[in-house]
Amino acid sequence: MASGVGAKPVHFGVDGATNLAGLIGGKGTTGVVLAHQAEADLCQWILGFNELIDKGYRVLAFDFHGHGSSESSEVGFDEDVVAAAATLRADGATSIVLVGASMGGTFSIAATPKITPPVAGVVSVSAPLAYGGVSAQQETPKISVPALFLANQDDGLFGDAAKEFKAAATASPDAQVLVTSGAIHGVPLVIEGGDAKLRAAYFAFLAKNAPA
Repeated sequence: MASGVGAKPVHFGVDGATNLAGLIGGKGTTGVVLAHQAEADLCQWILGFNELIDKGYRVLAFDFHGHGSSESSEVGFDEDVVAAAATLRADGATSIVLVGASMGGTFSIAATPKITPPVAGVVSVSAPLAYGGVSAQQETPKISVPALFLANQDDGLFGDAAKEFKAAATASPDAQVLVTSGAIHGVPLVIEGGDAKLRAAYFAFLAKNAPA
């Protein structure tokens, strides 16, 4: 995987475990955790990883347990995201946004209410309501930070799911949804060359809630 400015490999896990593999890059105090989709690994986010670093963010892309270079685990996948946020904070990030695609979005949404101190926001791209035994739909009403739900309308049920998440995010001070025409799924929507409207909403959300 190509790496960005100052990128370095890290190993971390829940309660001090080191079963998860990731890559941290950037030097900013505002951090972004990138969570990949199913049948993928952190390399899926390479363009987004480097773009965020170029914008001044400190970024952690990681492999969920049982994916890529990460070993298996018995904890919920949302706990991987909680551990990733703690790792990025320990590396120097004082403000963190979770960004997840597809299943990574589901797990990022579910992890958001569990993270202390709270993250600055969460971005979900094409997330299903539930995945891998984790129900993001059930956790969404507990989200008390800004949230952005993105999807293409003709991508299966994911466009409708984004709207359902927005409707359920009643405790969020700034919950937004944007569903555009098309049938592209996940990461390709928000990386370079992706959906212009969704990318604009994504970077506007970051600039507003967690400026680099």
